[in-house]
Amino acid sequence: MTQRNIFMMNAGFFGVQFSFALTQTAINPLFTAMGADGHSLPLLNLAGPMTGLLIQPLIGAMSDRTWSDRWGRRRPYILAGSVVMIALCIVFPFISILWLGVLGLWLLDAGNNTSMEPYRALISDRLPKNQLARGFLIQSMLTGAGAVLANFSIFAFQKAAPGLAPNGIPYWAYVCFWLGAICIAITMFIAMRKRIELTPSEEEFAEMAEAKGGIGSFVKDIAGAVKVMPLAMHKIGLVFMFQFYAMFIYWQFVALSVGRSIFGVSDPEAQATLQNEAAGWSGLLNGSYNLVCAISALALLPLVQRYGGKFTHAAALVLGGLSMIWLSTANSQTTSILAMIGIGIMWASIVGVPYLMVASMVPPGRSGIYMGILNMMIVVPMLIETVTFGWIYQNLLDNDPTKAMFLAGALMLIGAVAMLWVTTPSDADESTIVPLGAPTGKLSTYERVIVGSDGTDHTLYGVHRAMEIAASANCRLTIVTAYLPEGTPDPDRGREEIYGEEAARHALKMTVNDLNHYRVRTYDSMLVPGDVSDALLQASADNPRRLIVVGNRGLGEHGEGVLGSVAAKVVKNAKSDVIIVQTDDLSDDVRLLRKG
Repeated sequence: MTQRNIFMMNAGFFGVQFSFALTQTAINPLFTAMGADGHSLPLLNLAGPMTGLLIQPLIGAMSDRTWSDRWGRRRPYILAGSVVMIALCIVFPFISILWLGVLGLWLLDAGNNTSMEPYRALISDRLPKNQLARGFLIQSMLTGAGAVLANFSIFAFQKAAPGLAPNGIPYWAYVCFWLGAICIAITMFIAMRKRIELTPSEEEFAEMAEAKGGIGSFVKDIAGAVKVMPLAMHKIGLVFMFQFYAMFIYWQFVALSVGRSIFGVSDPEAQATLQNEAAGWSGLLNGSYNLVCAISALALLPLVQRYGGKFTHAAALVLGGLSMIWLSTANSQTTSILAMIGIGIMWASIVGVPYLMVASMVPPGRSGIYMGILNMMIVVPMLIETVTFGWIYQNLLDNDPTKAMFLAGALMLIGAVAMLWVTTPSDADESTIVPLGAPTGKLSTYERVIVGSDGTDHTLYGVHRAMEIAASANCRLTIVTAYLPEGTPDPDRGREEIYGEEAARHALKMTVNDLNHYRVRTYDSMLVPGDVSDALLQASADNPRRLIVVGNRGLGEHGEGVLGSVAAKVVKNAKSDVIIVQTDDLSDDVRLLRKG
């Protein structure tokens, strides 16, 4: 898939994150305007973690079992959540009663979570493995950009329209929420105007047909997925416990923290004008760290590929934790802005690297449910924070928001240590997309892997080996199917041949269907009239950076004990490297591999 298409497919994340950013930055100042006090803010923010805990895994499991020829698998849920978000963004500024504001937040978060999880799963479904890293980091870039616009809008419109509407809600809230509705509508239209999902394989259709419906079945499905998920995901869950408990503290108290340390606010209700100015400044801070996130997201890719996700994410958490501690002591606006650099780099890693690692670990047909489980790991610490931090804030931190910010930074540092505890898998089990540890010995010398196929099980075994090599080398795969002119088979040739272009197209289609089942997308194919070995040599074009993979019996060969004529001719005449795949007596293994 081209870079432009990946970008367009991710465009909706801009609008979704605009909505999320409003719930992170604008909601707590609005709750304060509606009469809420500081220690009650965590409990009032229960909507985010609860809707995430209940909705995302359930929607993920449901979308795994959904298919419509018109709407696809994930798209119906993404669009439904978008409609809810747009409606709530239009209505929310008119709410001035606290309990109605809390209800509005629940509905808005429900829409956010209904769209977000299937959207992440869509990216995992649609992209080939060697483009997943770029796809998820472009997602990080666009989520950062959406949050930038949301937060900068809060800052700008708080300056442009500092007054209060007759219902006591700041004028900036009207403009920002309505701008959010427009952004969601436009970006979702760009991304979802047509179905971009791939039709499930026959095996996936069979699994959908066999699956039972109902909430109980979906819950059982989620529980079963948790039991068999990779060990690394369990340990990443501990990291998430610290980092998202800390992030929830940050989102809830950044406006109060800078209000006290920079603007000198000691009583937000009595000093409403100053606190409103601090809320605007916190919007600029959040916009700044999201801007850094958008800029640095793609820069994380080479770091992950060189040092591994484990060490890259741990380093990002250290940087972000120290920046939060620095922010807690900031006494000037300049200092607080500088702290956003570290927090922004950390946020780019948080919203990109873990999702990328999980997408590379789990089966392709189960990405929806596992993205939902990953979100459970996010919302559980947020849920714990909402029910525990009010007491901690009031009794242990003396209702001091700067101490809350210091604690958030310390928890990030603990999360970094926990990330180092995550066990790096063996080389055999390590992901070829986003390695958890520092990669060792990855192929990087080939630009293309060439393999022949006539659609039979033994040649498909060779195709699978070529596919694995291409994925490891991060290069393109070329499938070559050769055929002879239609006529009577020649028994003197010593092997079966494909006669006629129609038969060759059928053989190639069988191979392509097999590749689609394994989510291989970066490949091309060639139908070549003539001899098989000549076709493979022609595709290699005497380029030493191309690799030819051929079975030891060649294509259509019979007999054992000697190298097949195809393989022998290719080895003799190729100017590029050749790998010989052992295909003798592999029928049982091949059948098992085909069942996948």
